Amino acid sequence: MLRKTYKFVIVSVVILLVLGLTLPACTSKKPAETEQPSAPPAQQGEQPALSFKAKTYTDDNNGFSIQYPDNWVARPEIAVGTIVAAFGVPAFIPGVSVSVRDADAPLTAEWIAKANEAEGNTKNKITSGPTETTLADGTKASQYEGTFTTSQGYDIITFAVSADKGGKRIRATVWTIDAFSPYDEALFSEIAHTLTFTK
Repeated sequence: MLRKTYKFVIVSVVILLVLGLTLPACTSKKPAETEQPSAPPAQQGEQPALSFKAKTYTDDNNGFSIQYPDNWVARPEIAVGTIVAAFGVPAFIPGVSVSVRDADAPLTAEWIAKANEAEGNTKNKITSGPTETTLADGTKASQYEGTFTTSQGYDIITFAVSADKGGKRIRATVWTIDAFSPYDEALFSEIAHTLTFTK
C-alpha cells in the first residue's frame, strides 16, 4: 500500500512539474502576436512609410512631387488648364490631381470654390476645413474636404491639401464618386499628404 502511495505521489509530482513548465509556454504569446514596435517617425524632409505601394510623380518646373498607388495610371485627359498632373485607377475613379495657381489671396472656402469653378465644376461646397497641417518636408499647408459636380454631371467627394511656395499655390486633390468607389478619408489624406516640395 505504501509503495502504491509512493508511486502515486511521484507520478503526481512529475505531472505537476510538466504542467508547471509547459503551461506558461502554452499561454505565452507567439512572436507574431506580440506587440510590434512601431516604425520610427519620419524625420523632417523624409516621407513616412505608406500603407500602399507607390509611384512618384515629380514636376521639376513647379518644384514638387507626389506619390500615388502604383496600380494607378496617368490621366492626361484630366490634366488641363491649371491641373498639371492627374492619376487614377484605369477604369475611372478614384484619382488624384495636382493644380498650380497663383497664391493671389488667402486660402478660404470662397477661394477654393472659385478655383473649382475655374476647373469647370459647379455646386462647390467645403464640408470640412480648411485647417492647418504640415507636409513631410516641414512645409505648412492647409487641408480640407469638399464636394462638387463636374461638367459631366458627376458628384465628386474630395480631400485636398494646398501649400503656397514661391508665389504659387499647389493643391493635391484626391477624389471619388462615393456610389462607385466609397470615400476613404484615411487613404485620401495619406495620398494628398505625400505632396512634397523639391525646391
